[in-house]
Amino acid sequence: MRHTKWIFCLLLPATAGAQTRPDSAARAKADSARALPTMQVTASAVATDTRRVAQPTTVLSGASLRLSQNASIGETLEQVAGIRSLSMTTGIGKPVIRGLTNNRVVTLANGQRTETQQWGHDHSPNVESADAERLEVVKGPASVLYGSDALGGVVNVVRRKLPSAEGPQHVTRGRLALGYHGANLAPSATLTGEGARGAFGWRLSGTGRRADDLRTSTGPLANSGNRTAYLEGATGWHSAARDVELTVSSRDETIRIADDPVTSPGYTGRQRIRTERLTLEGNARRGQHRLHVQAGVESNRRSEFDDASTRDVTLGLHSRTGTAFANWHHAPWLGMTGVVGAQVQQTAFRTFGNETLIPDNTARAVGVYALQQKAVGDWSLSGGARFDRRSLDTPGNHVLQLAPTSRQFNALTGTAGVVYKATSPVSVAFNVARGFRAPSASDLFANGFHEGTRAFEIGRADLRVETSLNTDLGVRLRTARVFGELTGYVNRIRDYIYLAPVGVPGRALDSLEVRQGNARLLGAEAAFTVPLAHGLSASVNGDVVRAVNTVDGSALPFVPPIRTLGTLRWDEGAPGRSLAITGEWNAKQTRVFRDDFAPPAWGALHVNAGYSWLTSRGLVNVDLRLRNATNARYRDFMSRYKEFANAAGRALVLRVSTDL
Repeated sequence: MRHTKWIFCLLLPATAGAQTRPDSAARAKADSARALPTMQVTASAVATDTRRVAQPTTVLSGASLRLSQNASIGETLEQVAGIRSLSMTTGIGKPVIRGLTNNRVVTLANGQRTETQQWGHDHSPNVESADAERLEVVKGPASVLYGSDALGGVVNVVRRKLPSAEGPQHVTRGRLALGYHGANLAPSATLTGEGARGAFGWRLSGTGRRADDLRTSTGPLANSGNRTAYLEGATGWHSAARDVELTVSSRDETIRIADDPVTSPGYTGRQRIRTERLTLEGNARRGQHRLHVQAGVESNRRSEFDDASTRDVTLGLHSRTGTAFANWHHAPWLGMTGVVGAQVQQTAFRTFGNETLIPDNTARAVGVYALQQKAVGDWSLSGGARFDRRSLDTPGNHVLQLAPTSRQFNALTGTAGVVYKATSPVSVAFNVARGFRAPSASDLFANGFHEGTRAFEIGRADLRVETSLNTDLGVRLRTARVFGELTGYVNRIRDYIYLAPVGVPGRALDSLEVRQGNARLLGAEAAFTVPLAHGLSASVNGDVVRAVNTVDGSALPFVPPIRTLGTLRWDEGAPGRSLAITGEWNAKQTRVFRDDFAPPAWGALHVNAGYSWLTSRGLVNVDLRLRNATNARYRDFMSRYKEFANAAGRALVLRVSTDL
């Protein structure tokens, strides 16, 4: 019976409306708003109805984003079908899309590519989403627009547009969100102020979090807390013909790293990560043409310490990245619309501290591409191609016994897709895409103990470019009785680069060695919602991926097991009350790489309740979630602590947000 457990998750809706109980007209207006097509920009570089995009995409915004909001991007997205979180306690998690993560998922900060040393599986994306307008996810290869590393997908954290005012008018407003997560006694707060005078707009935003040790069902996990401080400022000028925006942000994190209390009793190691980012972006319009340019710089400094009391850096990793792109969105030509563009990137990497893991190096990249769309009767067609040239140079390192080395990598990628009857109640989507990933310095040259993973990592200097060919086939339903999507895919990866656990049997993370082979990932994902009577609805989603090394038939590391979620939800209307119960079930991963540890199957129950109301300043939302309501004892296969610690026990999560 445990293989048929349901999980219930609480979803709290919040949309604007009258302060009194909504009448039938208000309900009709809300229903109409929910029926509007969702727009996205990440999969096509231009605002496009997601129904016309052949490649599977997910947009999390509005009440859905507010209710899913967590301290990390991985945790925020982990209940979306096909996405999991590779976690290091509550608050630290990176997205896993269709079984791929690390350097196979590109993270964007409002369109700017981030390079926050994601090659480490304990290195979460250092991008803040607390005040984001929406999160857009592209599933599958997206190298045509984003180049190297976009084999598994892309996550774009899209911030809100700057406000504007007509004529000499002034606009000033704000938002406040307060939260508390009982799993690690973690308070959080986000305060935003913004305003405009005519075409000039501005915004200031700050987020702070502090988390204690994780509370599991059997007690606290020592040395697993973290803290985060984030500040962002933006200003810009907008007109009908052109606009320009400047954004500056700073993020400071301290992460304490737990280790097995049996093999490393009393361990108190930690990481401190500082990330600064500056972005200048502009658009120039002439008729139906638009030139979109963006340039940015980013500094990511990661210091790892082997003891809580020391100031001596055990391992230091500092990357400085410059990125720029220019996209020309042309007027319709031969019935086609789309973008032609070019991107450049340079990352200078330097090490510091007492130990050396990888050498200093400089990576450079340039890419040119085109992506086009066309509607032909009931068919929505899309296609594109890209060429990339990348280089990686290192002066060598005597500690690693490495001589000066230069590597060059070239790649040609493309995509082609079709959607049949995109706006009909039933539509079919088919997409083929080729992606690539150039080996990173850590893949090629790592040779040392990594404090963040608590493992010795060993690179391989002769690695080749990793390429993939992914095929998607999906059926999309949008009827009065049911809406959702079922998608199947196969992703064949040639020269797949992976970290293989080696060392002490039964302990997967003692040593990690880079290897290369061929791989195939075969999977499916589904998400459906059925409206019932009197504000009730039922939804279910699930995903499965089977990953195999086609050279020797072995499994690939860190691939999630089968998961299903089922939710029963009651929604009074907005503003108003809501209640939801979600049942979650995760199977045991029966295909593990060699000595990796696979915990038993587990199920959990989650309950959510919410209430929203209008004030003179705007909407107030109070959301209450009870995670793991039955205090089930389990270990998650996607947790780095699965070998020695249970997952979080029963936890109360409170979030209050209001317009100011």
